[in-house]
Amino acid sequence: MGKPGTKPTILDRAIEAFQQITGIQPELERPAMALHAIDRTAPDALLHLRMPNGRTIGPFAVEVKHRLDRANLGQIIIQTQRTELPTLIATDYVNPKMGETLFERNIPYLDTAGNALIKLEDVFIHITGRKVPVDQRKTKAPTRAFRTAGLKLILALLDNRPLLNARYRHIADVTGVALGTITNVFKDLEELGFLQTIGDHRRLRKFDELVHKWADAYIETTREKLVIGKYTGEDTDQWLNTDLEQLGAWWGGEVAAARMTGYLRPETATIYINPPAGRVVAKLKLRKDPNGNVEVLKAFWPLKLNATQGDRAPFIVVYADLLAIGDDRTIETARMLYEKHTAIDRR
Repeated sequence: MGKPGTKPTILDRAIEAFQQITGIQPELERPAMALHAIDRTAPDALLHLRMPNGRTIGPFAVEVKHRLDRANLGQIIIQTQRTELPTLIATDYVNPKMGETLFERNIPYLDTAGNALIKLEDVFIHITGRKVPVDQRKTKAPTRAFRTAGLKLILALLDNRPLLNARYRHIADVTGVALGTITNVFKDLEELGFLQTIGDHRRLRKFDELVHKWADAYIETTREKLVIGKYTGEDTDQWLNTDLEQLGAWWGGEVAAARMTGYLRPETATIYINPPAGRVVAKLKLRKDPNGNVEVLKAFWPLKLNATQGDRAPFIVVYADLLAIGDDRTIETARMLYEKHTAIDRR
């Protein structure tokens, strides 16, 4: 728990909620600040759980996350593969969808609402469906920037930085986003700290956080709406050697990432198209299959912007596709792609 007179941290509140519900006594070891200065991969704390029968399980290496999303979950998954201790996530709130992902991957967690997952040895604790108490809920953050039209605009701004300081009518013409939406999205980005205006000049801030938040919102709110269909493609070797640009289509996901990193052999294909899909389906000899390994989606980025790289979807879309697939191969490739990518200017 926090020291008397100090504001409880996320970890303090998550532990308190867990203890009240289960009667299990958490015991924390908090590393000294000097340890973090030496090793930034060190956990935020070590957690032991003293069971009602006196038995103690653990320790868990605790990672505290203010907000848990697919991008930082991917980083945690990679980290768990490099440590001998089980990694436990402490966070504000785990929504049911994220809870399912954590359950499937057997990643322990606690949140401040009392939701929890502990599976270690013969101990199994799973608490779900609890909401954050009203007195702990924060003022709702602006969300217009991370709905579909806002995501389209942000993608354009990330890809074409001079567009930030263009007139709204020009931005609307290039992106296809309505003037009113542009006004609202810029306002939201300023409130969230992602956009700074000095005089007549605008610039993006908190680049990494913005990219991760974009990818998470794209996966959660927009990507599924763009799916045209799933297909089976048997000649996977053909994927890496087929140029789709002349067909009005672009590779996303594993194929694009394989070309950009040379790291993985694609097991699935993601194709974005400017409909119709007939020529692409014929070229790759695809056949309809709801469980197929080829997913075809409608390209939603501004086509006037020329944001693609040949027949590859924009970087940020490929990055989000990899996180959406969510297996160890694609999460590691997403990390590599992000670290190596230099086309987006952080200025």
